[in-house]
Amino acid sequence: MTDNKFLCLASINTIIIMIIGLVRHFKVNIAPAKFWLSPGEFEKDLDDYDVAPIYDQELNISHIDWEVCYCSTLPRAVSTAQKIYNWKIIQSDLLREIPIKAVTKKNIKLPAFIWHTLARIHWLKNKSTQPEGNIKSHQRANKVLNEILQKGSKNILLVSHGFFMRALYNELLKIGFKGEMEINPKNGKLYIMKKQTN
Repeated sequence: MTDNKFLCLASINTIIIMIIGLVRHFKVNIAPAKFWLSPGEFEKDLDDYDVAPIYDQELNISHIDWEVCYCSTLPRAVSTAQKIYNWKIIQSDLLREIPIKAVTKKNIKLPAFIWHTLARIHWLKNKSTQPEGNIKSHQRANKVLNEILQKGSKNILLVSHGFFMRALYNELLKIGFKGEMEINPKNGKLYIMKKQTN
């Protein structure tokens, strides 16, 4: 009986909790776009957003002993990572936001939110109008997670972007991680995903 108790205790002690923290970059400090946009103006606004600075926000992540932080190479993600994490930060193109383009080059003007909506619908349906379809985005999420998890760290912080974080979240669920995230992740909020490993 005693030996069995020791075996049970040993088994419990070998259970390891792996934690992945997902953070969407802080809000971007950029003037609102014009309401009506041509395809070229829409894509110019996308380019401007990619290089715009972020607002200062507060995010305390110190309750977890993070071993490493990975972040997208886009400036808003890099700046966010540098503000919340003081140790090793590894930048990766694989964590960049899912890119979008105007769905047509025709000389028409549409509200900015319509351009965004149409682009995301085309992305979801893997249309050739978009640089990366839904399938490729999830393949990229799977690839970066495999590369990161193979390094062997247990508490990993990822700083990325709203749409790509959903892809990361879905891929993490597939490999046994548990956690909650809104459909539209909030800027500057930490989302915790956990998985038990032996």
